[in-house]
Amino acid sequence: MELIIRCEGFEQKFGGLRYEVRRSRVVNGDRYETALGWEYDHLGLRTAAWQDPGSGGWYFEWTGERVSKPCRDLVHTDGSVGTDVDGGSPFLPVAPSLPHLIESHALTDAVATWRPWPMDSLSTSAIELLDGLVEVPEASWGSSRWRLSDSVAVMDHDGWDRRNPRRRTLVWSREETGHRQVQAVLDEGRHHDRSDAVPLGGTTS
Repeated sequence: MELIIRCEGFEQKFGGLRYEVRRSRVVNGDRYETALGWEYDHLGLRTAAWQDPGSGGWYFEWTGERVSKPCRDLVHTDGSVGTDVDGGSPFLPVAPSLPHLIESHALTDAVATWRPWPMDSLSTSAIELLDGLVEVPEASWGSSRWRLSDSVAVMDHDGWDRRNPRRRTLVWSREETGHRQVQAVLDEGRHHDRSDAVPLGGTTS
């Protein structure tokens, strides 16, 4: 009954929702832009569902991101959104709710026209030097966090690989104000890296 109620609630509240999410990244010095569609439908009588032996409840598949992939997009009866990574693994939570996921997609799309900076170019300590960043709770959760100012956006997220967990940081800026702010923090980080270097054949005091 819990599963039926969750499936019906999903269909009533989100069924038929369609949108595209634009993304921009810098990888190995090159800028990449993509746009992928999301479709909020389950598969009717063909919808597959599984019991969750770990935390209890059930989870079921839905259409989700329209891209070729080995994993499924899933919704849990506790309201969380997840995946099974390879089509057969246990439920892996991705977001605490569908509204959280949608808000994160909205921000990802909004900053796609901003200037992306190379992935992991700023350390956690360097990002703390950026002024005016405010967390966006509607689009943030334990494994993914958005912080914004008028001209800079930062998103931290965990990877899905349980054997090699890693936190990634993405940074975007807009207009000269934002570009200068991020560049100044990068330059400050490089200055500290040089000052901390140990000369060959010598030691630091």
